[in-house]
Amino acid sequence: MIVTRSWLEEYIDLSGIDNDRLYETFNSIGLEVDRLEPVVLPPKVVVGKILECGKHPDADKLNVCRVDTGDGERQIVCGAANVREAEYVAVALPGAVLPGDFAIKPAKLRGVESLGMICSTGELGLPESGPGIWILDESLGEMVPGRELADYAKIADTVIELELTANRGDCLSVHGVARDLSAAFERPLRRVEAKPRLTSKRGIARSVDLHTHGVIDADLLYVLAENEKVAADALIRLRLALVDAYREEALEALLAYATHATGVILRAYDAQKLRSGEGPLPLQIEEKERGFVAVRTGETELSIVGVRQNDETQATAESREILFEASYIDPEILVPMVARNGLQTDALYYRSSRGSEPDLDFGMEALFAACDAKGECRFSATELRIEAERERRSVPVDLKKLDAIIGQHIPAGKVYTILEKLGFTVHKASEGVFGAVVPPWRHDISNLQDIAEEILRIVGINRIDAQPLQLTERNRLTETTRRYRLRRDLRQRAVAAGYFEAVTYAFAEKATLERYGFPLLDESVELVNPIVEELNTLRSTLTVNLLEAARRNLSYGKRRIPLFEIGSVFDRERNEHEKFTLLWSGDAEEPSVVNHGKPPRIDFARFVRTLGEILGEFTLGPCRETNGLIHPYQSATLYLGDRPAGWLSKLHPEAAKAFGLEESYLAELDFEALIPPHRNAEAISNFQGTYKDLSLLVEKELPYARMAEILEALDLPLLQRFFPIDLYEDESLGERKSVTLRFFLQSSEGTLCEEAIEETMERILSSLVEGCGARLR
Repeated sequence: MIVTRSWLEEYIDLSGIDNDRLYETFNSIGLEVDRLEPVVLPPKVVVGKILECGKHPDADKLNVCRVDTGDGERQIVCGAANVREAEYVAVALPGAVLPGDFAIKPAKLRGVESLGMICSTGELGLPESGPGIWILDESLGEMVPGRELADYAKIADTVIELELTANRGDCLSVHGVARDLSAAFERPLRRVEAKPRLTSKRGIARSVDLHTHGVIDADLLYVLAENEKVAADALIRLRLALVDAYREEALEALLAYATHATGVILRAYDAQKLRSGEGPLPLQIEEKERGFVAVRTGETELSIVGVRQNDETQATAESREILFEASYIDPEILVPMVARNGLQTDALYYRSSRGSEPDLDFGMEALFAACDAKGECRFSATELRIEAERERRSVPVDLKKLDAIIGQHIPAGKVYTILEKLGFTVHKASEGVFGAVVPPWRHDISNLQDIAEEILRIVGINRIDAQPLQLTERNRLTETTRRYRLRRDLRQRAVAAGYFEAVTYAFAEKATLERYGFPLLDESVELVNPIVEELNTLRSTLTVNLLEAARRNLSYGKRRIPLFEIGSVFDRERNEHEKFTLLWSGDAEEPSVVNHGKPPRIDFARFVRTLGEILGEFTLGPCRETNGLIHPYQSATLYLGDRPAGWLSKLHPEAAKAFGLEESYLAELDFEALIPPHRNAEAISNFQGTYKDLSLLVEKELPYARMAEILEALDLPLLQRFFPIDLYEDESLGERKSVTLRFFLQSSEGTLCEEAIEETMERILSSLVEGCGARLR
């Protein structure tokens, strides 16, 4: 939700409250600020009054204007067609510097002198608010030629973008945001009431024949208007542009403005298109099922309340007779109905589905004011109204329970004041207990915990005293529970990464284990009576079993064989240990249109990536394991933190040939090492960090582990983490290779400055130069 400060001030007095306090308050009350940005206008941009406008003698598309800029009259050449319609415009005087370092100087355009520039909003650094130059009017303030635009509070505004949770549809309007500020600042909320300046002598009941069918679960308000001129003034267009809701078409702009201001869903129909003759306009409201309220005229469907409108019947500024509609429908019955029927929705459904403003008169009054600001419409003196019977929810509030939830005593008077400011009606029942009637725009509140959240956010979480956590139940988690959860999580992650679980015997062939260098059982504990001759010992690794399973899969025609197993292995003394072993052989993915039926083979990088999806963050170091399955060059020890957890490797070519497999990769990890250790919580910085890259030339044989060792030994408080992102070798580099490292710098004490960043990067560079002979590329 985007609002502006001056727009908020129409509903609440913000005098004495600067932007910093406004920012803190928004965040405190749960309306997180994504952006708070003052509108800054360049100096020497002033109000100009067009005194005369004529054609350029030597250019058909240029106009020569005589403009009063307060310090006298000056001649300005302008190419915008709409300058002929303007009285007041934004003029950049010579000496002004517009965004993009565009300096304004006296110039000659096709031989005619021009002493300034008539500007559009985009040229002033504001959002675009229509083609051509920016036409000003009194809606922005008194138009005084020569007065700088930066002096107009409604122009030099502050744009505030708020991040709303899904349940806060009540704040999808300027008025709704102001309502929360009213409770936070304990200042009254203003109600801007407006009546139409011009009214028609004919009542709407004589012009519109309204009929309902069924019980209508929606509120509807209709007003008929005779349109003589619909126009949106400069303030409306500017504010819509600032809040990313700009509409070029005048009537769309007025509707969008009133809806954004009040939160009421407003629509407009071209009444002349709906008439079938000289008689009254037929209008039928029918509820097809609960929440499915259709508006029709004859056989033509105009809209489904809260869902969408028929574009063909939508009114425009050119429509001579307009039927305005304000509507509200409970989102709790609307959203399930839309999902159930799979209905197509329009842009306004976002508001109605999250909870729009139910005070329809408020929205219609805002529309009257917007229409009357610059245009002329004669509104019907009466209106047609449909109101659903809706029982307001009441929540019993026990102050003692409320204090227990919040963790601190909040005086009863403070609780009453906050709730009343937020629109609740308070009915006291007995000492310490009262009923809070929930306002219709807060459909998300249903219990005491919701009430406590409202009180807590307005009081401010930072004003609640910290108290020690009290544990009233003993910890029932055991080592068995932790192992079970880890086993379950590993299975789920492995399957999500594309692996299939294999379940193999706890036995293996002694000759195969011996051939590949795995330990064998001591003769004293060896199996006396094996099941079969091939399974004549207890396994000391899962890898051989998975390789046998992969060979069988290959014989069945499988080209992609990703397998994993979690199971027990046995050492020489027959002690049992648990291992997590993975194997991927053959293709890296299934044949598809994307890979043209020729999937890539699994490689070391893809295999390591799948391990990352299962295990999370880990590091690799030189391989410390030795057996006949490990490749001499493509292997590593896997570390979780500083703990070695196992090994991974490409399958040795001789082993691959023996098992009849193609490209294959293995990893065997100790289950004990995968159990996450206890970790104490660490503070997280609230300040923005930055990434810096460093490209270095180092010796070809230098391992990355040596560079990491040097960097980890540095005591640099700003250096949070680092990792390689590029490796490049070329004949032009000779005996060196190019390594690019990325560093993340962040402070827990304040925003980083360029000096601190440069100092840290210099320390990093000098340590790598000294420690491994690196050179800056």
